[in-house]
Amino acid sequence: MKAPLMRFLTALLILLAAAPAAAQTPSATLEAIRRDFPPDHQAIAESVKGKAPAEARSLVYAGIDRFLRSRSSAILAAPGPALTAIEARQGALLRALGRQDVGLCATVGDRGFFSSQALAGAPPAGLDAYGVALVEAARAGSRAASAPEQATKEDFTAWLAAVARIEPDVPVRDMLFDKELRSAASADHLCRGAAAMHEAVAALPPPARERIARTLLRSVIGASAP
Repeated sequence: MKAPLMRFLTALLILLAAAPAAAQTPSATLEAIRRDFPPDHQAIAESVKGKAPAEARSLVYAGIDRFLRSRSSAILAAPGPALTAIEARQGALLRALGRQDVGLCATVGDRGFFSSQALAGAPPAGLDAYGVALVEAARAGSRAASAPEQATKEDFTAWLAAVARIEPDVPVRDMLFDKELRSAASADHLCRGAAAMHEAVAALPPPARERIARTLLRSVIGASAP
């Protein structure tokens, strides 16, 4: 990266770090991208050059989201334990966000923590560590020699049973198969259901756990994945 551009981005991150929580930028995630994927980091840095902090935060989120989608195949090819750990982080983040803003949690549960919709509120504690884990998964998965296994019907059955045990009052299974029911669901049910879907991964035995983790991650970041 050119030195002036790097200095500008560093100054911007310092400014954002001192801003209110709702305006803060995931600096550790950006640093992980800079370390492991310099061209992607440079593209983000170029996009925020000369922008005010609020606009810069929006552009940083868009850049991270674009990075995750462009690297989704590598992320999904990362070692299974790394992906199950990411799923645990995502469940914890949704629970934390639900305590802050249940409506935003319901939206982010569908769209992702680096989506434009996530900019509507303060980021939950732990978001930056989650972003770093995704970048590290992209680095690890880029070295994968073979395609990962797909989830089986048995995996989904076991996972849905685990989800129901975590949130017995939320009809997650029905909402997954009935769009009208899902669209009519309360923000509380959508938030709790989304969190339980990620938390339930840990209740499965290792092979199924990893396959379901990949399926869930694909739904969040894998628009460009096969």
